[in-house]
Amino acid sequence: MLKSYALTEYNREYKPTWTCEMPEGCPPNEIQVAFQHPFFRLAQQADTYSEQDFLSYAEMYPQRPWGSMLPLALGLSIIDNETKARKNLKLPVFRNYQGIICLELNPTDGVVKQTGVHRSHYTWWRTKAFQTSNLNMLTI
Repeated sequence: MLKSYALTEYNREYKPTWTCEMPEGCPPNEIQVAFQHPFFRLAQQADTYSEQDFLSYAEMYPQRPWGSMLPLALGLSIIDNETKARKNLKLPVFRNYQGIICLELNPTDGVVKQTGVHRSHYTWWRTKAFQTSNLNMLTI
């Protein structure tokens, strides 16, 4: 389940520590909080995941001038639909990805917002409380 929140309300209730320094306006004020909500993230390997799979574009390319896209570059792309995640894996633009990580996000894991043209695409601003130790890979 996703619940709409104002970022100020989320910060007051959960006191998050973000995975990186967040500039003003990031995450945006109108966000959603996941309560045992399933999401999917593409992974580089078919049968396992690594810390590399949880780096934002801003972390991977720190010298790039992100400008107004910095808030999105600081978040991670996730998908809320397994079928759509499987279809994305077949697209040429995602040829470097071989697997799909299944996530079940909770309030302490960070906040999300639907972004982009596809309704199933979300940006996730992750907190340090998120643990990668109990995730599952989908069978491809």
